[in-house]
Parts: sequence; C-alpha cells; structure tokens
Amino acid sequence: MVNYRKLNKTMASEKVDIVFYLIIEKEGKRMLKPLGFDTKISLGLVKAILDNTVIPTFYDTLSKNLIERGVAAGSKVQVRARFSETHTMMNPELKGTRILCEVEV
Repeated sequence: MVNYRKLNKTMASEKVDIVFYLIIEKEGKRMLKPLGFDTKISLGLVKAILDNTVIPTFYDTLSKNLIERGVAAGSKVQVRARFSETHTMMNPELKGTRILCEVEV
C-alpha cells in the first residue's frame, strides 16, 4: 500500500537544477546572458515560486545572494528551473526548462 503523505514529502524534497540569466535590454530588445553559476533547490520551493506562495523576503534574500556571487546591483536576473525526466514522471507539467521569476538585484 502506498503512503501518499510520505510520497508527497519525498517528491517535494527532490532537487531541481536552477539556471540564472542576466537580462540585457538594448534598443527595445531583450537578450539573455547566462551567468556562470547553477544551483539546486527543492521541488517544493520551485512549486511555491510558480504558485507565488513564497514568503516576500525570499526575493530579497535571492537578490542579496546574487550580489554576493558577483552580479551588479541594479541588474535584472531571470531564474529558470531545468526539470529532469524524473520530475516529468512525477508531474507531466514539469517538463523541460521553465521560467520561475525575474529578480531586480
């Protein structure tokens, strides 16, 4: 018999690759420059960001962390989640790469 509570908890702790892009706007066009660092966060946090249910201080903390990693203050950064085949098997909506948010640093 499957314990759905334990299964949901395990799925929420599954790690997702996060990729950061610097947004450059010139002459009305937007270009994305990949930043040289990637990280992993839990699937539960990714779902909270997508559902817009994270605490408001999350974005402030993310901005501070990006500054610590060398991103210039005043820049815009796009955060994307790169899902694996395991995530797609758990939930078909979690496929490929998806934009999570854009943060003003």
